[in-house]
Amino acid sequence: MPSAAPPTLELLGPTLGVSTRTWNAACAEAYGTAEGEILIDGFATPAINWRDLRFQADPAFGPDKMELWAKIPVEHDGWVRAHNAIRHELTQFKRALDGLGEQPLCDWQVSAIKAYVTGHLVHIHEHHSNEDKVFNPAIRKRVVYPEKLEADHVQLVQMMDEIERMGKAVIVGEPVSALARLWTEYEAMMLPHLHEEETVGLPLARAYFTPQEIGKIVESFMKDGDPVSMGGFVHVMGSKKVALGFMAEAGIPSFVWHIPGKGFKALRTLYRKKMQSHVDSLLAGHVVSSVRKEKAAAKPSKGATAAAKAGDSENLAPASIGAAALLGSSIHVASVPQQLSSPVKRMDVQVLSAR
Repeated sequence: MPSAAPPTLELLGPTLGVSTRTWNAACAEAYGTAEGEILIDGFATPAINWRDLRFQADPAFGPDKMELWAKIPVEHDGWVRAHNAIRHELTQFKRALDGLGEQPLCDWQVSAIKAYVTGHLVHIHEHHSNEDKVFNPAIRKRVVYPEKLEADHVQLVQMMDEIERMGKAVIVGEPVSALARLWTEYEAMMLPHLHEEETVGLPLARAYFTPQEIGKIVESFMKDGDPVSMGGFVHVMGSKKVALGFMAEAGIPSFVWHIPGKGFKALRTLYRKKMQSHVDSLLAGHVVSSVRKEKAAAKPSKGATAAAKAGDSENLAPASIGAAALLGSSIHVASVPQQLSSPVKRMDVQVLSAR
């Protein structure tokens, strides 16, 4: 008989024979919060008790939907995957900027930096707009949603405005170290915020809404989404196989992968052309194309062919939030927290002559 899961922080006191009131007061003192206050503190944010009726905004809707999400693991949730795309851009570009150091920039490097900064800011502004104007208001109809999760966007936008200014000021012959320092601060602010949303907001959304209801909310803003940003959502999944798995879980017909110009495959290609190729070039030290995987010179063996088919013959993208380490003409991606990343991939990029 399997052992019972360990009690959550909220239930540990009563499990030990301590009254709920006494335990809550002790926890409040330990965490430096008022009794009953929800602790939201970046990576220190504890798992929320989504059963707590303090979060119930409408008596007609209770926190009784969680079991309907049983077939969709948290790491497969569209909200987490959208955050993975953000984490990917944060960590990839930080590594690229750090690698440039104090060296003076050449023309193609300036163009790559400007293009990547512009694309990233479009991505994040749209993500915040979708949350602030559509997703969060819909959630608040049933959930008392913590204000801090949305208030953080104000500070992030202020920093993004400064990044935009510095990105436009990058010029040939000058280093990019100032932008690199600002990007490090920006990443340090954004990553804990994403964790807070996934630790607090995501469980509440799942507790009070069915997968179908969340799907309709997301569909309302995805249909008009920026194509490059949506391509990043697909790219960081790591492979066609994973993307098709997500589509099946989300109830998206598989033919959507193949729709010319607007399907998942086309959007992934667009992202690789407009964004990934730029950061890969900065990492490699010369202009590269990350649009498609370079074909092998020799015909692979039957065993190798079978193994490739088991994965994805079209795969190129690195794991979403791993740190890329430059190894010659290849990029190796080392995964961090397994529950938020795809398997480690090894990627070869085709080298193009700089124009």
